[in-house]
Amino acid sequence: MWKISWLLLSLVSALLGTASAASARAVRNASPPVRIILDTDMTEDVDDVGALAMLHALADRGEAEILAVMHSTGYPYTVGAIDAINTYYGRPDLPIGAYKGDVKKDAGGNYARAIGEKFPSNVKTNADVPDATTLYRRILASQPDKSVTIVTVGFLVNLENLLRSKPDRYSKRDGAALVAQKVKHLVVMGGAFPKGREFNLVEAGPAAAYSLSNWPTPIVFSGFEIGARVFTGALLEKNDPKSPVREAYRLYFGGAFKGRESWDQTAVLYAVRGLHNYWTAETEGYMHVFPDGSNEWRKAPDRDHAYLKESMPPASVAAIIQDLMTLPPMKGKRSRRGPSRAG
Repeated sequence: MWKISWLLLSLVSALLGTASAASARAVRNASPPVRIILDTDMTEDVDDVGALAMLHALADRGEAEILAVMHSTGYPYTVGAIDAINTYYGRPDLPIGAYKGDVKKDAGGNYARAIGEKFPSNVKTNADVPDATTLYRRILASQPDKSVTIVTVGFLVNLENLLRSKPDRYSKRDGAALVAQKVKHLVVMGGAFPKGREFNLVEAGPAAAYSLSNWPTPIVFSGFEIGARVFTGALLEKNDPKSPVREAYRLYFGGAFKGRESWDQTAVLYAVRGLHNYWTAETEGYMHVFPDGSNEWRKAPDRDHAYLKESMPPASVAAIIQDLMTLPPMKGKRSRRGPSRAG
């Protein structure tokens, strides 16, 4: 059945590709917003910032409903940057959850803490937000069945913990059963295809291997090669100087504004808009992840896995992403908020 849906989606994408830009927007806006949880390792690289910015822009346009943002490293200060970005886009109450283990707890980077301290934010460290597993369970339990898209652009530690979680006050189901009931599909920025070693999976290999082997819903991968030729961010120089997104890119490049590979943004774009005419997908087979995080695509058995393949020229995809990243917040218009931040 899922393979049939891919064929139907490809047909719709082809039809949309021949329509005018205005018609394509009308088709997207006629659909209900995609309910999304973003799971990010926003610490060392800056494409996570671009991904969150464009997700807010998509929410402003009515294409997405952001339910929560999860952080997947142990570095304690990134939640302040996430909250500052959410606040800038007019969503200061958007729930944030944090991984509170040791993976990358000393990673740092050159912008995350500075953004959280410089811009308005209600939280500063991981101690100010609930554990990601608890927040995942609370939000998923409150959503309609098969309605939530999870897009992970970082390490899969939160997803492993969710799958291993036990029944609690939010749901009588264990983590795997709760995911199977509530999640429509998982989108992963991770892996390299048809095989390789990619940072998000390798840096927390056992979590990636467990999560992707045991995940009970369809999974779509935006691999390293998809974002590696899509450069965005340079145009942020022209944006509002009070934007934490602009400042994050400025700090990341040491005061300059340069294009950066858009690994995380491609995953978010797919999670909200699907294949459209941006990509095609390989659906025959499955993604095998070794304990060290390296991966390979195997033709059998055929599972509900797929990975994106280039269709639209990377420069054209970059223009679409950059347009979203540089859109100012839509004053007076807000997407529906998710549950309150309190755990």
